[in-house]
Parts: sequence; C-alpha cells; structure tokens
Amino acid sequence: MKKMKSASCLLLLACAFLVFPFDYSYGAMKVTTKNGMSITVPVNKDDIVSIIFDDQAPAGGGDMGAETLVVPNTKPVKVSSKTSLSKGRWYIIEASGVFNDWGNAPDGIDAVWCYAEWRCGKNGEVWNQLRIDGKGMTDIAGSPIPYNPEHVYRVRYQGQGAPVELYMIDAQGSWSDNVGQLTVKIRPE
Repeated sequence: MKKMKSASCLLLLACAFLVFPFDYSYGAMKVTTKNGMSITVPVNKDDIVSIIFDDQAPAGGGDMGAETLVVPNTKPVKVSSKTSLSKGRWYIIEASGVFNDWGNAPDGIDAVWCYAEWRCGKNGEVWNQLRIDGKGMTDIAGSPIPYNPEHVYRVRYQGQGAPVELYMIDAQGSWSDNVGQLTVKIRPE
C-alpha cells in the first residue's frame, strides 16, 4: 500500500511538473469590441511579434463586417440589408456609382448630386436620389455634402435595430427610361 501511495504521489508530482510550465507560459489574449463582444485567443505572450489592426471587414457579413448591396435605378425595388443594424451603434454607409434618369447617357446623377450640366446647370444640384430608410444622404449627414467627382459619398448612420432599406426615388415611379445602379457598403464604425 505504501508503494502504491508513493507511486501515486510521484505520478501526481510528475503531472504537476509537466502541466505547470505550460499553464504558466501559455495564456490568452482577450479582445473586447465596442459592442461588448469578447474574443479570447490562446497565445504565448513571448511568441507575439506584432499586432496588426486590419481596417478591412472580415468576410461573412454579420454585425462584425461589411455588407455590400446593389441598388438598381432600372426597376421599382427597395433593397434591404441582410444585416440588422444594432440599435444605437454607429455605422458608415458608403454609396458609389453613377446612373441616369433619362436614358440618353450612362451617367449624370450620383447618390447625392445631379451633375448633368444640360439638366442641372454648371454647378449641379443636390438631388439625394438614393434613399436610406427614406432619407437622403445630406439629410442623414445633417449638412451639405460637397460634390465628389469620384462619385463616392459616406455618412455616419445610427442603427435602429433593423435592416436598412435602400431605394432610388425616380425608380419608384418612372423607371422605364432609367439606367445604372449604385453600390452601397454598410460597415460598423
């Protein structure tokens, strides 16, 4: 019996000797995001050389990444995001591209501006053709948005706890002579 107790103690001591160094040298890195989500990554702190924060959204959509939607100007549709935007959380909505409401050219209007000189003059006009939950981008921004010759516009948008609905105003009632579409990206801030 004494031999068995000795062997058990020796085995327990050996296990403790083997486990202790691994437990001591390996830990975990805990990352907590603004929305309260925590991610734990097992890691040996001595092995970390650098940490890089990539500003590209992870693949797969969801609240953690970006969602890209295409909003056509050629039919009376309303496009909803697959992602429900968390209530109170801030997002960046980016609209890019050009389209036309008259069928005589491939462009002349973008998400915010009419820039077709023959129709809107040399300085153009704010038309806010893209609607985000019923509002134009300047309405959401709360101030004028300058014309961008690259036709890319961004606004901060506070989630309402629901998907976002996007559509083009003219396409809702007069789409037969329209051309083009916009690309809209939604990502958490």
